[in-house]
Amino acid sequence: MKSKVKSGWRTVKLGEVCELNPRRPKLDRATSAPTTFVQMSAVAENGGGIVRPETRPFGQVAKGYTFFAEGDVIFAKITPCMQNGKHAIAGNLLDGIGFGSTEFHVFRPGGEIISEWILNFLLQPKISAEASRHFTGAVGQQRVPENVLANMEIELPPVREQRRIAGRLREQMAAVERARAAVEQQLDAAQKLPAALLRAVFTSPAAQRWPRKPFGDLVENFDGVRIPLKHTDRNKRAGKYPYYGASGIIDQIDSFLFDGEFLLIGEDGANLLSRSTPIAFRAKGKFWVNNHAHVVQPKSGIRIEWLEHFFAATDLQPFVTGSAQPKLSQGSLNGIPVSVPPPDEQNNLVARLDAELTAARALVETLETRLAEIELLPAALLRSAFGENKK
Repeated sequence: MKSKVKSGWRTVKLGEVCELNPRRPKLDRATSAPTTFVQMSAVAENGGGIVRPETRPFGQVAKGYTFFAEGDVIFAKITPCMQNGKHAIAGNLLDGIGFGSTEFHVFRPGGEIISEWILNFLLQPKISAEASRHFTGAVGQQRVPENVLANMEIELPPVREQRRIAGRLREQMAAVERARAAVEQQLDAAQKLPAALLRAVFTSPAAQRWPRKPFGDLVENFDGVRIPLKHTDRNKRAGKYPYYGASGIIDQIDSFLFDGEFLLIGEDGANLLSRSTPIAFRAKGKFWVNNHAHVVQPKSGIRIEWLEHFFAATDLQPFVTGSAQPKLSQGSLNGIPVSVPPPDEQNNLVARLDAELTAARALVETLETRLAEIELLPAALLRSAFGENKK
């Protein structure tokens, strides 16, 4: 162990300052005594702590499980829990002891290191990456060997400095969590905004006065029609054009080539009801469509953008048939009543919705970027904490 700087920081091996997987002492305890038990699922990711401990009779957990004591650090050694940061300080244990999953390594701090310093060290992404390089076992059941962790080098300041930095880190991490929660709340509201904008238009008092016409009367339907082009081998889908199907862009062989601007509507009922993909969207230029998507073009008097907005605002559940394989058939699609405002009003509403929806999508992207930036902060704070001694 060599001195690094005058401040007293040292670089040591983790196994030199803490005991890994300490042996369980002899416990004179009644088999019925309530005892803390921690499953892997009870530990939150990213060092979030033990959030769902159980209480079991001592006799049920005394054999075959990992033992730990108050203040020990438990470390998930198996993939993917290790990479997800399922590590925690054991606290609030009944009678100061606990048992848990066999997939935990246990670190017991010695006199030169505190539990928080161990935990924060282990939560660093670089430590997870290094541990991953030494996995043993079959894929899906790989584990970090004890000796790999014991031989990892750790920056070790004096205990008083460890407590000071750990306390500041707790405050910083709490601030990050508050920021994350605030942005997640804003993002949730922003993601709901497009639906709210559409509902406001299609349920407005003005909308109640618009005539309603069957969808089939408003469009030309090209289901199963292949517009002739030079490409003849449709199975190979000659031409590198976008490819669409019942639930978005997919890969099917039975396909048809189109050229122009069309509205595509999936027929897969499960996707339509869950709205896991857009119900309807515009495709322009040359593109391929499989035979599980409805392909239409609007007739005069109705804008393709209006139809796209209409489907985004419409509950299609009453029109989806079948239970085992629910679908939106062409007959059901053609019978859907569509609100049709006068041309001028339609144009104004399309322009307004396009602008508002574009702004809403931009807001979502901004908040997603902000959230991604916040997600990077814990790793940066940990790097800073363990690099404070470097000038």
